Amino acid sequence: MASASGSNGIRPEQALQLFDLTPQASLRDLNHSYRILVRKYHPDRNPGRPNWSNGAMRLINAAYDIAVEYLAALRYQEVQGHLDRQIRAHDEFARLFANTASRVLDGVFTFYQYGLDNPHQRRTGTPRNRYHQASRRIRDATAQLKRLQVPNQLDGETLELFTRFAVAFYEAMQLDRTHVPGGSRIENEAYRHYREGTRALDAAIRRTFFRAELAGRELAAPQSLAISLSELMTVVTRHREASWVTEAAVRLSLLDAFQALLRVPERLSDLGIEA
Repeated sequence: MASASGSNGIRPEQALQLFDLTPQASLRDLNHSYRILVRKYHPDRNPGRPNWSNGAMRLINAAYDIAVEYLAALRYQEVQGHLDRQIRAHDEFARLFANTASRVLDGVFTFYQYGLDNPHQRRTGTPRNRYHQASRRIRDATAQLKRLQVPNQLDGETLELFTRFAVAFYEAMQLDRTHVPGGSRIENEAYRHYREGTRALDAAIRRTFFRAELAGRELAAPQSLAISLSELMTVVTRHREASWVTEAAVRLSLLDAFQALLRVPERLSDLGIEA
């Protein structure tokens, strides 16, 4: 151990060398090395050399103060750099998410704008082409959503929720069965509940994402989702023998995904999607 002379001029590198540390060391490493040196050079451990041990302790304490400040500054810069990288990664994710999610919603908008939620409307001609265009847009954008790299858990959860909604909507829009009057009472009753549940769900989705654009169409009442849930559950619980159970189950899956999405509107807004 050198004497204490000139200790006020200790450079950070010299301070670290005294504790046998590198700039990559943590403050915990520094404290551990400091305690080892204190146990070795403290005057209580060297009663026969008080002047020497006091000088050694002054040097150790001065070096410790310099090393603490130096390592803390290094770690702070590392934390700031990490945060900066996280912010840049989030901003890039938000940009890609907003662009891709908007393509999904463009497809959903086309689906509703031209009344393609009515299977009769999309069987031939221009409506049929528009339906397939909307369907492809949602399908392709959903595939891109699944390939996005998420920078953090929160963005990952939001992406998962929106992707789940996109997948469920795509599956629901593929349903093209129409009701044929004159069937059994159970079939007619099941279809009536299915139709009302579907209408309420579609109205709620339109109201959420396209309130301004589709202002001329029917808007959902505040209880639309509750109505949809009640009507569709009636099909799958009270009319289990009816052939509309499969369609009702698909709509219930969309309803569940949509409700989950509505629970995080602030996250969607942060990523550029208004809900």
